[in-house]
Amino acid sequence: MTDLSPNTNDKTARIISASFEAFRLYGFKRVSMADIAKGAGMSRAALYLHFRNKEDIFASLVADYFARTAQVMEEALRDAPDAQSALKAAFAAKVAPPFDALLNSPHGPELLDAKAEVSGEIVAEGDAKLVSVLTVWLATGLTDGSLTLGASAREVARVILAAVHGVVDGATEYTTLRDDLDRLAVMFARALTP
Repeated sequence: MTDLSPNTNDKTARIISASFEAFRLYGFKRVSMADIAKGAGMSRAALYLHFRNKEDIFASLVADYFARTAQVMEEALRDAPDAQSALKAAFAAKVAPPFDALLNSPHGPELLDAKAEVSGEIVAEGDAKLVSVLTVWLATGLTDGSLTLGASAREVARVILAAVHGVVDGATEYTTLRDDLDRLAVMFARALTP
């Protein structure tokens, strides 16, 4: 199992990781609390001490994904030597493993639909955080002269994230997705570099 929750306690991290595996293997609708408890190495009763139901667990999984992605994306943008490298690394953070396992799961589309249905507010907050991370990077680049923008940093960040979402939504194979995101990064870097 992959540790999806570096920012939480060990038991919660174990539950989140086990839930990802269960959702990936069985889909959102078929997963039971017993499946998750078994994967986490605990009883159902113990699992209920941490989460009310599988929707709460799924929401935590989504929130963890966005927290981790925002942190890695921020570091990647800050540490990259140029716009192209920065955007490639930022886009890679958006689809970092275990996203590949999700994309390769027969239940991937169901889980992506559930993400919007069960955790719509968390997704909106997570996307807003990613836009903020991109906005700071763009504004910094504008200030130091390494980037040029045709609109406000926030508007450009919003368009960049929307383009990434478009590529992700159309993906059917992980390697192709990563290649397409690299191509998108090159196009945006060329447009943003003076």
